[in-house]
Amino acid sequence: MSTCTMASDIAFPESRGRAGFVLRRVTEIHTEKGWQEFTGIAEIVIPRNVRDFSRIETDSLFEPGDPVIIKFGYGSGDLPVEFEGYLSDVSDGIPYRLKCEDEMFVLKRGSVTVSQRGVTLKKLLETIAPGYAVECPDVPLGTVRYTNVAPIAVLENLKKELGIHTFFIGRVLHAVDSHSLEGETLNILLERNAVSEDLNKKSRADEKVLVKFKSLQRNGKYITHEEGDANGTVQVRNWPYLTKAEIEVRAKRIIELQKAKGFDGTITLFGVPRAYPGVRIEIKSLLYKNMEGAFHVDRIVKDFSKGGIRQQLTIGNKAVT
Repeated sequence: MSTCTMASDIAFPESRGRAGFVLRRVTEIHTEKGWQEFTGIAEIVIPRNVRDFSRIETDSLFEPGDPVIIKFGYGSGDLPVEFEGYLSDVSDGIPYRLKCEDEMFVLKRGSVTVSQRGVTLKKLLETIAPGYAVECPDVPLGTVRYTNVAPIAVLENLKKELGIHTFFIGRVLHAVDSHSLEGETLNILLERNAVSEDLNKKSRADEKVLVKFKSLQRNGKYITHEEGDANGTVQVRNWPYLTKAEIEVRAKRIIELQKAKGFDGTITLFGVPRAYPGVRIEIKSLLYKNMEGAFHVDRIVKDFSKGGIRQQLTIGNKAVT
């Protein structure tokens, strides 16, 4: 890494009749992405005196809704895509500050009306987000009714009622109820790969959870089930058409994942190895053996600046096989 040069490539495709263009000189780039958050965001800081502006019309260069693709990394070859979405806000000062949102920017706008019986999760998502690929478990939802609401309001309801988290990776809409994205495992040696860490061991009280399940049956009645610690943090699930045995399995899995969590906090890495949504990390240490283990990653924050590339990873549950 020490012999590689940092590089960036910010593409603004054709929009509003304006020709597309690419900028390779920026002051800062900041991105944030997490599977528990609907919207991935980014911010680009561009100096006013960048040479690219001399061959691009400066009037109305950037407007909210313009598409943007952000790449950065090391070397002179193909750079990885770190963000894809739209400008959400333009600060037309010195320097330019461009705020961005991923494809969820589109689902916050417009409205949908859905009234369907026997619908599955995948079918519902394909209905409210046409034109996007959907990756999710194809589970039944029963009857759904939404009238003249923004697509994201449907996603918010899925999170509230079923504990389903939805987010975009590129132009693919994902829906999960836990860490179900399967990426590679990054091997992290704290003393070599980490800039810093702020990891705190979870207390026993934090690990307590009470799961409350309610499942509508086809005869119109409900099966209810509670499992876990009476004084624990309550997690509610309202999944239709599950048997008593299926409910018990799901409830035990939720508790297992919660209690597997050994640490809270973040670890900050250099620019390599590169972290991305779905990745796991295997932490090793020469000095702190109590921090070792395999963990999911809940959130990734990246910064590109003259100080280098930094990746702040929020640690999730321990990886349970």
